[in-house]
Amino acid sequence: MKIQEQLAQKQAELREKINEARQAVADKADNAETLMAEVRDYESDVKNLKELVDALPDTLEEANKADSNGSSASDSSAPADPAPASEPVTDTQRSDEPEKENRDMPQPIGKTQTKEYRDLMNEFLHSKGEVRAGITSTDVGAIIPEEIIYNPEAAIETVTDLATLVTKTAVTTPKGTYPILKRASAKLPTVAELAVNPELGKPEFTNVDWSVDTYRGYIPVSQESIADAQVDLVALVSNWVNQVKTNTSNDKIAGVLSTFTAKSATTATLVDDLKTIKNTAFDPAYNLSWVVTASAYNALDLLKDTTGRPLLQEQIGTATGMTLFGKPLTVVEDTAFGGADGAMQLFIGDLPRAVLFANRADAAVRWVDNDVYGQLLQGVLRFGVSKADADAGVFVTITPGA
Repeated sequence: MKIQEQLAQKQAELREKINEARQAVADKADNAETLMAEVRDYESDVKNLKELVDALPDTLEEANKADSNGSSASDSSAPADPAPASEPVTDTQRSDEPEKENRDMPQPIGKTQTKEYRDLMNEFLHSKGEVRAGITSTDVGAIIPEEIIYNPEAAIETVTDLATLVTKTAVTTPKGTYPILKRASAKLPTVAELAVNPELGKPEFTNVDWSVDTYRGYIPVSQESIADAQVDLVALVSNWVNQVKTNTSNDKIAGVLSTFTAKSATTATLVDDLKTIKNTAFDPAYNLSWVVTASAYNALDLLKDTTGRPLLQEQIGTATGMTLFGKPLTVVEDTAFGGADGAMQLFIGDLPRAVLFANRADAAVRWVDNDVYGQLLQGVLRFGVSKADADAGVFVTITPGA
């Protein structure tokens, strides 16, 4: 089969494969990705065949023309008349005859060019089309398509969900009160045998008031973009909406953490300052953990104890895999507590007792809007965040020090 016929056949198969792939994408079939890969393979084959077709005519035409000219010249040239017998051939004439024959004989142009063409084609095929006669990919970059990856990779962002670290309680009303039992301070008195039992002090409660706010928004997505996209656009946008919801709850929780008792530390005495806060600012019963900004984490990560070991230790089983002074550590972005980039801030405390997260509703709604011929993706959060136990946390700001 000639190359031109192969090209025509490949082009017809490519059109059929494109139609098949489009239908699979529209139907969200499982083999859609496989068909798209086959389309790209067909496009590559068609491109290579086109380049071969473009290279074939010029070289073959020259070769055929050369062969035609050589054969016609050989046929039309008649042998020279022999010298008359009466005139003897001299040595000078004999020496001139070979040179004349070589000069008058047609050169084998076709054979030489055919060999060059074969060499060029071998080089072209072995290099997969990159080696051309004087043309590089840079020269023809305007006509070489760039591949587009249709499945986007999500950017790496902070994924810590602070709502998983605090007390998250489902509520059924827009506002209410959450009781917290205070630590018992009474002691049992000494009583004689058969004496009447004395009355103990009453348990004391702290009522935490909470109020639910509504946070919501939606994104309209056209039906055309859903149908024409190479990936599941609805799932992609829905995942983005969930990230927005996490950012919203993190912002409210971090805002409450920053209102706890404020203390300061300097980089020069950071180890001693943080150890003093951990050891003296809390009742030993509190289950402490750290929430630090990225810049504060960097300052802590550079610190070493007197033996040269890093203060931050790896520990399997913690959320982040890191501990500071034996307590779990969570890293958030520098702006989480309302500071600017580079802010060195941290919270230390008992997060479940420090913050109450009253969760009223957490929904992702999707519906069709016929007026715009599209789908509307909505995220809804109804929650309230309150400070529960004021003694359960300390907010520390780290300042540079000599």
